[in-house]
Amino acid sequence: MVSYGKEVFRKTLHIMVLFFTVCWFYMYEEWYKSVLTIAVVLVVVYPLLKLLAKIPGVSELASARKSGEFANSFVALMIMFIVVASVCWGWLGERSLGIASIFAWGPGDAAAALIGRKIGKHKIGRKKIKSMEGTIAMFAFSFISVMVVLIIFNKFSIPAIIIVSIITAAISAFVELMVENGFDTFYCPVSAMAVLVLAELLLG
Repeated sequence: MVSYGKEVFRKTLHIMVLFFTVCWFYMYEEWYKSVLTIAVVLVVVYPLLKLLAKIPGVSELASARKSGEFANSFVALMIMFIVVASVCWGWLGERSLGIASIFAWGPGDAAAALIGRKIGKHKIGRKKIKSMEGTIAMFAFSFISVMVVLIIFNKFSIPAIIIVSIITAAISAFVELMVENGFDTFYCPVSAMAVLVLAELLLG
C-alpha cells in the first residue's frame, strides 16, 4: 500500500488527467476527430507504458499501487473518453454532458481516496477496503462538481439541476464503492453519463 503522501501525488495526477480529457472536448470542432485522435494516442502510448512498467523502480516513482497500474488506468481512461464523447457530443451534440460525466468521477474519486485514507474508520464494500467516510466524500464532491458544470452550461432549471446532480452523484458514489482495481476510471463516468443522458432526453 502506498503512503498517504504518494496517494496525494497519485490523485494529483488523476486531476491533471481529468482536465486534459475535458480540454480534449474543445480540441476540434467535430466530435469524431477528438475520438479518433484519442484512439491513436491509446494505440501508441499504451505499449510504451507497458514497457516502462517493466523497468525497475518506475512504478514506485509514479506511486503506482502495483506494476502496470497506470497502463491499465490509461486504457480505461481513453476508452471512457471515446464512449462519453461519442454518446454525449457525437449523438446528442452536448459537450456539457460529457464534461459533467467526467467531473462526476474525477474530484469525487480523489476526495474518496484522500479523505477515506485519512479519516475512514467504517469499512464498507465487498472486501471492506473502502470506507463510509470516503464514499460520503465521493458523493459530496461529485454532487458539487456536476451541479457546477450544469449551471455553467445552463442545463435544465435550477431545481432540475439539483435533482439530477444528486442522482448522478449517488450512482457515481455507489459505482466507485463497488468497482475495484482502478476500473472506476471507466465505470464511474459512464454510469454518470447514463443518468445525464436520460435527464437530457426527458428534460432537454
